[in-house]
Amino acid sequence: MNTEARAVPVIMYHSVGRMIPDWHWSFLTVPHVVFENQLAWLVKSGYQTADLNELHEHVAGGRSLPERSVVLTFDDGYLDTWTYVAPLLSRYGLKGTVFVNPDFVDPRDLLRPTLEDVWAGRCREADLKVRGFMSWAELHRLSTQGPIAVHSHAVTHTWYPSGEKVIDFHYPGDGRYWLDWNNRPQDKPFYLRNPRGSAVPLGTPVYEHGKALMTRRYFPDPGEGEKLVAYVKQNGGADFFRQPEWRKELFDQLAAFRAARQTRGRLESREEQIDRYRYELSEAKSIIEEKLGITTDFLCWPGGGYDETARTMALQIYRAVTLGSADPAPVKNRPGDPAAFIRRFGVPIIEWRGRIYYPGGRYLVRFLDEYRGVQSARFRRRVLKALLLPAVYTKGEIVP
Repeated sequence: MNTEARAVPVIMYHSVGRMIPDWHWSFLTVPHVVFENQLAWLVKSGYQTADLNELHEHVAGGRSLPERSVVLTFDDGYLDTWTYVAPLLSRYGLKGTVFVNPDFVDPRDLLRPTLEDVWAGRCREADLKVRGFMSWAELHRLSTQGPIAVHSHAVTHTWYPSGEKVIDFHYPGDGRYWLDWNNRPQDKPFYLRNPRGSAVPLGTPVYEHGKALMTRRYFPDPGEGEKLVAYVKQNGGADFFRQPEWRKELFDQLAAFRAARQTRGRLESREEQIDRYRYELSEAKSIIEEKLGITTDFLCWPGGGYDETARTMALQIYRAVTLGSADPAPVKNRPGDPAAFIRRFGVPIIEWRGRIYYPGGRYLVRFLDEYRGVQSARFRRRVLKALLLPAVYTKGEIVP
């Protein structure tokens, strides 16, 4: 074993449970049978789970975690973290961390059935709810009695226009959920009920955009959207988008409108941007702590997006923040690394013909061993991948 051996892998999951077929991001869902197989292999292979406080102390040199340690994190606060993840973690004596956005937490006072109710015969597994996000009551139960700690994912987890360039127009089923989130933020916790539906008028311009914490927000001239939405309504509504040249038609209408009207939108000022960042970062922490009666010291960047201003501000509020996948910092969660940063990687996948498959626990353990620097782990993982691929070719699935 080399000097990387004390590196602690931190895995990033999102949804775990049953796939939502009409959700554009359904590829984020790890099937619960695969997840359980991964947990069983972690235990079988001698891995122990740590929380972020323990990881921070390990990296800072205040304590030493066991050699085979791993941190399991779950982004966004999906309802299946309550219905599937928490019961499975408890079954195997493991723990995890969920990063939540207050904007997406279900405001209703709910404690919904979980896999534990299925195991006890009180309901069927098919009856468990997956279309939504956890409530404050469910998060409170997890953080005080369950196996999952709750930390911050900022407030909004959205995208904002960043300039006047129009790149597309809102059309039926385009999957740009953030248009609705920005238009009706009060409905964000419920958008998974009907992810193909949208309250944003068809034809609304889609401007160049960026993640909320790495973007100077642009406020478009509302007249542009009103003009294009009206044009779509007058020319067939949803049927307008059946025409092969509908984009060209709308771009021509936009160009004519701009030529006749010299006004444009505006960028937020630097002061407005800083105030917005501060709200995103500090208000998320305040809301979570007030609602749950806990301390949240760690931030996961929504979508992995941040700029230097946001990172500097976040480190004044939180003990540590995650690193985006594109961040080149040589951090692997080892003693002596900067304790203010947490390196994560996504749950391992195998891609085939544009689809994503999640391999089971044996592959995950090989992946973790490779990250920790175990000799020959990479070779053994690649051999296992080669053995798994025929199942993908012939069955369109991976047997855990």
